[in-house]
This record gives sequence, structure tokens and C-alpha cells, in this order.
Amino acid sequence: MSRQRNSQENSSRGFVLVNALVLVAALSAVAVLLLARAESGRARLQAGLQADQLALALDAFDALAITLLAQDRSDTDHPGEAWARVQAEQALARGAVSGRIEDLQGRFNVNWLADPDNAAARTAFDRLLKILVLPPRTGEAVRTALQPGGPQNRAAWARLDPPLDPVGGALLDAGQLAGIPGLAPRSYQRLRPYITALPGGSRLNVNTAPPEVLAAFLPHLPPAALARLQTALPAASPEAFRAAAAEQGQPPEQSGEAAADRQAAEQTAEHFTVVSRWFRASSRAQLGTLSAQRSTVLHKAGGGRRPAVAWRLTRRP
Repeated sequence: MSRQRNSQENSSRGFVLVNALVLVAALSAVAVLLLARAESGRARLQAGLQADQLALALDAFDALAITLLAQDRSDTDHPGEAWARVQAEQALARGAVSGRIEDLQGRFNVNWLADPDNAAARTAFDRLLKILVLPPRTGEAVRTALQPGGPQNRAAWARLDPPLDPVGGALLDAGQLAGIPGLAPRSYQRLRPYITALPGGSRLNVNTAPPEVLAAFLPHLPPAALARLQTALPAASPEAFRAAAAEQGQPPEQSGEAAADRQAAEQTAEHFTVVSRWFRASSRAQLGTLSAQRSTVLHKAGGGRRPAVAWRLTRRP
């Protein structure tokens, strides 16, 4: 009888122990789950805070660019000004922010090609392609994408992934040309540093344009004359630049081809300016192992008004 009672008591103790172990295991699993969720939430919060810090650093560089451009009240824009010399990296608590400001009007505006009446720009664009040693199909691809109403043959566009239905006309950013049918990636990368997309009424700042773009608009100038012309920059006015270019040009007794080139140069003179309204602030922020980049297009309207943000594109972690 005593043995039976002891056996029952041992069985009861074993049952209680098993239940206790099951309960402990369940509570441990719940604790692990809660800890995992807490850690995941902490990681998300930390990532969000770091992303916000990166964004604030990029905002700070945008503010610097706006301030420098607002302080520039000169009648000309050129690489010797304060806004063009911003290159230094600024240290942050756990990283750094750096960037630069560039004059977008020192590039060829592809939106000039959207105007069917702007023959001078189309001719200058063809010259630019030759200078950059790019095939004629590159120009055809760009002009087709920009022509009013879009390309007539849309089959190649429909085969893109995802398919596109182009409407033609002006672009917001020259980067929209990347991947269009007929424009090879290698050709696009070669062309990209020399082009921009601005309102069609904007002009080329001769003080900030690279020699390749100037040569496209001044075909009558041999390389040596063009180099001398650039050495004399910055020009105080478009008229002063045209006068200096005329002095560097070939004598009137040169061939008919040279005279035709000079006439073409006179037709493109309306594209010249020495003051710019469109700039881009390109910045990069680093915080530990994370980084973010931003491209901000700024419009300097003049009249004492602060430059305004036309649009910005931020690439975050």
C-alpha cells in the first residue's frame, strides 16, 4: 500500500515537472520572440536615424550652395568664383559630407534640339559628336527622342523593359536619355559630361563651357586659336567674347568653307551668355558604413531673390 502511494506521488511529481518544463520552454520562446522583435525595431529605428542624419547633411550642403549663389551678385559667372571652388570635405560626428557646384549652362542644352527651327543647335550638336568621336547614329537617337510627338517608329521603344511610349519634346534631366533605343551605353557615358537639359531659352555660358562645346559652336576657329581664346576668359559680355573670337578667326581671304563656318558661328552667337541661372549641387554624405548622394538643380532668378530648388534626386541607403 505504501509502495503504491509512493509510486503515485512520484508520478504526480513527474507530471508537474514536465508541465513546469513545458511552461518554461514556452515562456523562453515568447521571451526570445519579444527580444528579436525589440532588436529588429531597434535596428529599424537606428537605420531610420542614420538615414535622417545623412539627409540632414545633404540638406546642409544644399543650403551652402544656395547661400553662395545668393551672395554672388556679379555680372558674370566663371570658374574663379566662390561657388565654383567648393570642393573641401566637411567632417561630421561619424562621417563627412562633400560636394561641388557646377554651372549647367556651361553644357550643351539638349532641349535646343526639341525646337525644329533651331538649325544652329542641331549643326553644333553634330559637330560636338564628331569632336567626341561618336557615331552619327548617336545624334539621330537623341534627336528622334526629342522631336515633337516622339519617334515615328516606336517598335524599339516597345521592346524595352519596361516598354515606353515616348511623347517627345523637352526633357527634365539629360539622364533620361540613358537607355533609349539607338544610344549605346558607352556613347551615352562619353556624351553625358557635355550635355544638360534646361529650358529651351537658356544660353551657353562661354566662361564655363569646356573646349569641346565651344569648338562645336565656333567651327571657324582652329584648336590653337580656340586655346588662346579660352586663355583670355572670362569674358565680360557676349559681345566681348564674340569680338575676341572674331580676332582669333581666320583672315577673310580664306576659303569659302571657312567663310561658311564663320557664317554658321554668327548664327550660333545668339546662344551665348556670360551669366548663368541654372546650377547643380552634387553632394555625398558618409556616416559610418552608410552613404547617400544627392543631385539638386538650382535656379538663380536674379533680382536679389534667393536661388530656388527646381528639383532634387537623393539616393539613400
